[in-house]
Amino acid sequence: MNRKLFRVTSAALACMLITIIGSEARAEDLAPGTTISVENLDSIKLKTFEGKTIASMLSEKIEWRIRTSGMKITLAHSKEIPLDPTWIKASKDNIGRASLNPKTRQVDGWGAGEPFPEIKMEDPSAAEKLIWNWYYGQNAGDVSVDPYFTYLLVDGSKGIHSAQIAEYTRYSMKGRLSNGSKHIEGDGTVLGKQLLFFKEPKDIKGLGTFTVRHDSAAVDDVWAYIPAVRRVRRLSGGAWMDPIGGTDQLQDDLEAFHARPSWYKSYKLLGKRWILAVANGKQPLWNRKGATDAERYPVLDLNAKPFWNLNNDLYEPREVYVVEAETPPEHPYSKKILYMETKYPRIYYAEAYDRKGEFWKFMEFHSYPNKADDGYLEVRSTSGLIVDFKRYHATVFLVETPTWLTNPRGAKEEDVSLNVLQAAGR
Repeated sequence: MNRKLFRVTSAALACMLITIIGSEARAEDLAPGTTISVENLDSIKLKTFEGKTIASMLSEKIEWRIRTSGMKITLAHSKEIPLDPTWIKASKDNIGRASLNPKTRQVDGWGAGEPFPEIKMEDPSAAEKLIWNWYYGQNAGDVSVDPYFTYLLVDGSKGIHSAQIAEYTRYSMKGRLSNGSKHIEGDGTVLGKQLLFFKEPKDIKGLGTFTVRHDSAAVDDVWAYIPAVRRVRRLSGGAWMDPIGGTDQLQDDLEAFHARPSWYKSYKLLGKRWILAVANGKQPLWNRKGATDAERYPVLDLNAKPFWNLNNDLYEPREVYVVEAETPPEHPYSKKILYMETKYPRIYYAEAYDRKGEFWKFMEFHSYPNKADDGYLEVRSTSGLIVDFKRYHATVFLVETPTWLTNPRGAKEEDVSLNVLQAAGR
């Protein structure tokens, strides 16, 4: 046979085989709406969705949850998240201006938005910079008022045993975007203030906290109001590591990571990968006036143990950074593993390990893009799940999104104060 003809024929055959294999792979691409569960996981792990295998988009702990504790994932096509132009500009303005001080482990030169919008994987400080992006640069508006959110306490064997309703307000003093180039309100020493108090049930009504978060290595100033004695108590400097009431969540677990980055010992960037997460989730996920639990909590799978899974939402492929965060020695955890969106600061999942290095808790947070009344484009949380696998107990966090206000007109610093907390508790 002519060698030239053989080479052409071989090349053509190879192209045909690639085309056939590619067509078969595309034919195996799962349809949106497919639900991954323990019943079908093994049969679809090697099938693809948006060109990626299901196996490659399941972390070890997520696959373990599917196999052992009833987690289900319903697939949806990924969508771009619109980011606010003022946030994008503020982030770009930090290029060449913001820097991570190796001696103080603080950020110098930050104005607003992400301090480090350009992260290089080979940068030895990449992981720490990503955490600072999360701490300073969340795309969530200057003021957030959540009149109603709920904590559901769930026993994995028996179901929901307590439903607590609270109000939360956050007022940013630095990194502000709604007042043009002036990103600071006040003298620049305070990063923001937070107010949280419970409305239901009656036995905890009025109980709450007022927090002042400094823009320094200093720990937060936190005051608690105790309605039973009508007194305010100042909490210790280690309150950021304490549990929130009777929940499975530490103060440090709010939105997966709530500490100032320099309070942690160190960070390691473990890599980039794709996962299935909720970034364009359903909402609202809580109907406060529902007559039954099924009506009140439509996101939960209440028909099967362990009753805490956020199964009735839509998961899509998202690219994430995987960061290992090592805690200080006095922390209940030894480390957290964080799964962070690559396009904007968002943590979808976190794993917490005890002081022996054994897996302890799993955290999951769902979000969606929202346009505030003033036109600001933000990313909002709709729900969260913190599972303590040692206790076989979980805390579910749900927000009444229709009443949530971002950058409300007339909002002022005085709305978030100790006086307001005391008045709410009486």
